[in-house]
Order: sequence, then structure tokens, then C-alpha cells
Amino acid sequence: MMTIGPDPKPIRTGATLHTACITKGPLATYKLFARVYGGEGDDDINRRNEHIVTNMKTVSLFDFMLESFKGKGHSVVMDSAYMSDAMCLVGRYVWLFNFVGTVMANRTGAGPLGNESIKANEIVIGGHDSLLYQHNTHPLMYAVWGDNNFVRTLSNFHSPIVVPNGIMRKCRDPITKVRAREATEVNISEQMLAYCDTYYKIDEGNGIEAKYDLACESHLHGWSPKLSLRYINMTSNNSYNFYCALYNKHHPGRDPMELKDCINNVTHSLLQEGEDIRQRSYGAPPSVTKDLTSSTTTDGRAIRSDAKNQPFTSPTPANGTGATHAGTSSNTPGSALSARGLHYQEVAFNKRKRDYISRVHQPMPCLVRGTGEKSGSGNHCRYKKCPGLNNKKKTRRAYTTIYQCEQCTVEKKRPMWLCHTTKKINGKDTVVSCHLKYHAQKEFLKTTSSSECSLVSDLTETLPDTPNNNIDSV
Repeated sequence: MMTIGPDPKPIRTGATLHTACITKGPLATYKLFARVYGGEGDDDINRRNEHIVTNMKTVSLFDFMLESFKGKGHSVVMDSAYMSDAMCLVGRYVWLFNFVGTVMANRTGAGPLGNESIKANEIVIGGHDSLLYQHNTHPLMYAVWGDNNFVRTLSNFHSPIVVPNGIMRKCRDPITKVRAREATEVNISEQMLAYCDTYYKIDEGNGIEAKYDLACESHLHGWSPKLSLRYINMTSNNSYNFYCALYNKHHPGRDPMELKDCINNVTHSLLQEGEDIRQRSYGAPPSVTKDLTSSTTTDGRAIRSDAKNQPFTSPTPANGTGATHAGTSSNTPGSALSARGLHYQEVAFNKRKRDYISRVHQPMPCLVRGTGEKSGSGNHCRYKKCPGLNNKKKTRRAYTTIYQCEQCTVEKKRPMWLCHTTKKINGKDTVVSCHLKYHAQKEFLKTTSSSECSLVSDLTETLPDTPNNNIDSV
């Protein structure tokens, strides 16, 4: 099944993308088609299609968007920007598609039907009742549902069926208009339920891709580079869907790598191609700050003393017990490291590892938001079996911690928060060390794995508790 959407909205670039994606099966959110709309001057879309007598660009758009899938009986879910009675009839009789989606009141082909019933209060907002209208001669079904607003849907293959208790909704009180905290089962029409079960996948795919958009001001870059990066993000997400499908097929029961790790590996691989562009030896920039008027020294690069970007100068190495190690910052939160900060952290860690050979996977406290009595509580623990997830609250979250595994943070290029402190559990002070449990489980996986090609998963590894895998005593 496919979903059609005019967005993505997350990047808000001023341009509109017409996209088609898969919503069912192992390749869900895979983009099949993507095209930038050119506005009124878009000559690739004819105003009038050969199958209709009025001007309707959406029919012409779908005519070439779904060219490869015509005549195969696919189901297509779309939103009100495209849906109309003409679209449903052409899709059913000419292209052999099953169409369903939200629709505007003036595109249903039902005239004043629905609006008159709404004015007569036959259905009300929040009542979750449905009005169903079936065409006399054509396979068209028009439905109105009283949710938080009146939702209209049109279908060319559904029947006038209402599913009792078919969906969970947080209902509003008819007097106070306050939404209930708990969701309850309500009635819904069959075609509305099909739309709800399918269309959210396009938003899910857009949300995954939006995490890696250009992070800067729109006024400085315009929308052209952002659209280019969005196409790259679509390609990355498509490749990741294929990777997950193949990994789950050949390594059942194991978790594939995260998308961010895959992007880092692909980026590293692509940067190795082509000729070397480095003109200077590797390492940190020169620590000497010089004025352009000076010409007596030849080492490093000449940098103005009032320049905005000054070279990096390493802190003074630590001496004695309790001092700050070289390369570690005393005022930068562990969760706010940039790519450059991660590089300096890796350099400092490698130096500490050379100085202290036995220093392996040590938990390090980090400064978080606030200082003194208002110091922050840190980020949530990344261990999937953190005891904080066992609470009985409605929203379950791992414990917060200020400790990072310094080696895992350097290796995975992102902060790895793991509990290493005491917590009150059932009123008793209890030692909670997700850091030790995680690494004990990781070492167990390394020693008992039967396949050399199976990678040890990230901090989200999930394994059943067996007598040989019990690490609760750590």
C-alpha cells in the first residue's frame, strides 16, 4: 500500500514535495516517488487530464506519479489536497486503484449532503458518530465523522460499515471541553479507520528524515540546499530500510545498527574516495596566536589576534590527584558537544589511555544544566534494562544520570549516559550501576556469539534472561 503526501513540513522551506511511500511491510516509510512542485508555472503537470473535462492538476500529477503501479489493484491513501470524486472515479475505472482519503466538502460530488445534516445537529463534534452516503450508480462512499472536528473521507471501494469500538480516542467533556486523560474506545467508519491506520506512516518517515536536516537559519541559506539535503535524507532512509529488511532476514532475533551509526559509516566510506585534499599534516591546529604584521616566524598559520575563530589551545596537563585531565572541559555539558568537541574529547581520551593502560570503560561524571544547588539531573540512561523502566507510572522512562562511559562516548561519537549511582527504589537506597551491567552483558555477547558477522548491538541490545545470562548480581 502507498501513501501520498504533499509535505514534508518539518523543514518549512517554502517548497512543496509530492511524495509516495510504502506504508505496510518490512519496507514501511520507503519513498517510491518524490517531486518538487513548481507552482503555477509547473509545465510538467497539465491543467486538464485526458480523462476529465475540468481543470484538475492533481489527476495529471497522479497519472505519471503512479504510472508504474497502474492496473495492479494497489490501495492508495491520500489527503484532502488531492482527493475528489473525479480522482476516485478515474482511479477505479481507468487506473484500477483503490483510493481512500480525507476530502474537502466541495469535492465529494454529494452536493449539500453532510453539511445540512451537520447544521441540523444530527452529529456533533466529539460525539464520534458517523454519517455515511453511498452513490446511487458509482462505487463512491462519502463519510462524515464527528471527532475533534468534522472529518470527511471519500472512498471508491469501501462499504457503508461502522466498526463498533474500532479506535481509541481521548474524548472531550461536552460541557467543560476538557480532554480526558485516558483514551476510550469509540465507533468509527471502516474507511476512516483504514485512513487512520495508514496515513501516519508518511509523517513517521518525514520525522525520521527531518532529524538530519540542515541545522541553520533559513534566511542565510534559502531552501535550495535544504531540499538537496532532504533528497539525500530520503535516499539514506530508503537504504536503511533495505538494510534492516536484509539484516532481520539473515540475523533473526538480533537488532540492526541504528540509523545514525549507519550514516556515520557511510559518510566515512564516501570521504575515503577520491584523491587526498589535505595540505597540512594531521593533528590539532597550531596553538600560537600571531598577528598578520609579524613575518619573523614560519611555523603554523598566521591568524589575526582579533579573529573570531582562534586556534585551539589544549589545557594544562593534570598534575596530582583530583586534577582535570588534559583535554577535558570544566564547563561544557556532556550533552552539548559539537563535532569539534568530540574530536578533542577523543584526542584527550587517547592520551589518558596511553598514560593509564588499565583505564578501560570508566564512568565519568559530567557537568549538566545549572550549577550548585540547582545543578541538572542529567540525561536518561541509555541501557535498555535500566531499573527506572520498571516503575508503574504511565510514562516509563529510564533514570537520569550525570555519568557517561568515556570510552563508549568516544567510540560511538555521541554521549553514552549510563547509571552509576544510588537511587531510592521502593523506599530503600539501592545501588544502580547500569554501566557495569551493560558492559557485562556486552562481554557475554562477544564470548558466546556463534556468528562472526553478527555485530554486537548498541546500548539498546535486547536478550532474554537465561540462567547463563543473569547479570543482576553486578
